[in-house]
Amino acid sequence: MFTLLYRPCNHKELFNLRHAMLRNVVERIFGVVKRRFRILLLPPEYSMEIQARIPPALCLVHNVIQVHDPNDMMEYRNVLDEHILTDTGSLANGPPTEQARTCANLCCDQIAREMWKDYNEERIRRGERAIIESLAS
Repeated sequence: MFTLLYRPCNHKELFNLRHAMLRNVVERIFGVVKRRFRILLLPPEYSMEIQARIPPALCLVHNVIQVHDPNDMMEYRNVLDEHILTDTGSLANGPPTEQARTCANLCCDQIAREMWKDYNEERIRRGERAIIESLAS
């Protein structure tokens, strides 16, 4: 079982901890897909709109292979589980506007605060002391 050696002290630290853990998973997934589909090793000569659609499409193909070819000998066969990336994002539309950044930051902060609330509720449920976030953060 995973033991947390470091306990976050506020919503921002908790968010950053979980974000880093998720990033490690995503990087591992990209490693699996890059080993299988060599097209991802070199920059493709396609428009940005097409390039933004290649990784999700290859993840879909990888998952189909995993489901329909149980004898597939891929080294990390269960890393992607049954998740299929469906959102192509807006990368092809150019960089985000300042309004979009502000909206994303507000959304991120709201998610972090909800995580913090859930984290403390779970600690109380387990009989641990909840961490009260200072108003200074």
